[in-house]
Amino acid sequence: MKGAVLSLNHIILNTDELQFQAWRELAMYEFGMGLPGKMAQSLAGLSRQQALQVVLQHFKQTDADEEALLKEQYEMYGKAIDGITDDQLLPNAKRLIINFYDHYVDLAVNDTDGYAHDILEKVNLDDYFNVVVDDNHTDNLYLKACEELSIEPADCIGIGTSQHEIQLMKDANILSVGVGDSKQISSADYQVTQVGDLRYAMLRKLWEDRQE
Repeated sequence: MKGAVLSLNHIILNTDELQFQAWRELAMYEFGMGLPGKMAQSLAGLSRQQALQVVLQHFKQTDADEEALLKEQYEMYGKAIDGITDDQLLPNAKRLIINFYDHYVDLAVNDTDGYAHDILEKVNLDDYFNVVVDDNHTDNLYLKACEELSIEPADCIGIGTSQHEIQLMKDANILSVGVGDSKQISSADYQVTQVGDLRYAMLRKLWEDRQE
């Protein structure tokens, strides 16, 4: 195992919470009313464009300048990130990353919202990652990560939380490790409930067994 490609959200920390914080601020500023806490689950995992549609529907807005609102929310998300600390890391996330690093496993993180560099720096993990991969001009972030790491896909593993991510790993011929909702990760090669269940030795053994 020479490389690992990690998702940022729900593997390192919960960016859904930060996104919701930004959507709440946008709603208050633009529509004079915040969003109810119960909407957090409805927006979790959605793209920013999809989330905007949910917010506009909530306020019954049909003629909003969507491009301007997306830009505004993106800036508010950046401000939310300014306030994070390593206390917001998910349990075991840092230990797992350091274990990879100590065993000379090169690391990449998927950047789907444009702020991965800033987040890793804020939580003091930026020195452990070789590559931050954005989703511009690529159909498969995992293949792109392997290319940027200069490692064959068969020598990498991927760790993610969604059905879409798991499928991309399989398309890239990467050992797929799913974390979280069993319905979302049912097709993964290996599944756990939370990041805290992952251990380097276990992941190494899974990768070695796949080579036989």
